[in-house]
Amino acid sequence: MAENIPEDIIIDILLRLPAKSLTRFKSVCKRWWSLISDPGFAKSHLQRLKSGDLIPSQRIFIADICDICGNDDRSYIATIDYEALDSGEGHMVVPHRIKPFWDSLDVVGSCDGLVCFLCCDIFIIYNPTTREYNELPSSDLIEDYEYVYLHNDHSTFYGFGYDPQSDDYKVVEGIHDYLLWTAAIYSFKSRSWRRIYLPKEEESRFVVYDNGVYWKGALHWHIRMWYSTATAIISLDLSEEEFNWVLSVPEVDEDRRLMDLGIHGTSLFIYGTGCCPSTRRSIVSRIEAWITDEYRQGGSWTKWFSVDCLPSFGDITPLAYTRSGRIVFLINLNRVILFNPENNTYKDYPIGMDKFLQLNHAVYLETLVSPYFGSEPSRIERL
Repeated sequence: MAENIPEDIIIDILLRLPAKSLTRFKSVCKRWWSLISDPGFAKSHLQRLKSGDLIPSQRIFIADICDICGNDDRSYIATIDYEALDSGEGHMVVPHRIKPFWDSLDVVGSCDGLVCFLCCDIFIIYNPTTREYNELPSSDLIEDYEYVYLHNDHSTFYGFGYDPQSDDYKVVEGIHDYLLWTAAIYSFKSRSWRRIYLPKEEESRFVVYDNGVYWKGALHWHIRMWYSTATAIISLDLSEEEFNWVLSVPEVDEDRRLMDLGIHGTSLFIYGTGCCPSTRRSIVSRIEAWITDEYRQGGSWTKWFSVDCLPSFGDITPLAYTRSGRIVFLINLNRVILFNPENNTYKDYPIGMDKFLQLNHAVYLETLVSPYFGSEPSRIERL
């Protein structure tokens, strides 16, 4: 009977289903395997997903960033369904073993369901939903600037995102110090790296490090100025491949310190920490966040949440904000809690790792987008 249904009707029905379900339905028959595996179907499914509410399809990707960890001393990778965490139903944490990584992993970022991470100087693009991964060739950037990397007060920075003008995904690896500013950009369409060299203007003496957050066609880094406590946001337009200063940071009190950027749904947020007035202590006991949908100069930030008097944890990172208003925090890079701001209570959430020391993360979308983009055969690892 199903063979008599027109293909366009089958496609329309399948496009309405979650990506996780579609990965299972590929085994129904050869026809469905062919349809669901088609890159055009994956793109249409992504576009339909983006036209609605993204929150139900968002997950947290975590990986350890230490050389010593559990699970046979291999790097630990897992995904967290934070809405299931809030409700207490379903598979909340799913471990992933795409291959035996014996070194620490640095999660660079995510875009359209793909997660980019760095292991042993090799960039790996991974779709946690389909379990496909792609290892990219080395940029040789760090090797070419080894003297700067080893001897100077420098910083390295990374990013991963989508260029909407050329319909291309790009990885960015950069290094800079007081005099040098250069970056390598990998294009999936050309399957090659190229270098960009940026002039060092007198007024742009800043420190950029860590990983950029992809939002609205650009990568964004929260940066600190040289010899100053001032911070700013610098953006890299992936179409023009030019850095610019589009977004300002929200104004905060002197006892607040803006920390980093994140993504919630289709919005960009920035969070900061401070001291809770009631404690009169210097420890971090308040975390605040501001959110924006405006990618333009002069765009405004809206206070998103403010949580006072958390227990005296050292490092606090907001990972996700659930539909019920609870907040998933990463504490000291090795502990996940679900915090209820209504009554200032929280519960620890076991993520299946006993010996890890530190984790980093990215919020990603469950999609069918392939890290190969049709250029190479799929390489699928199954549990």
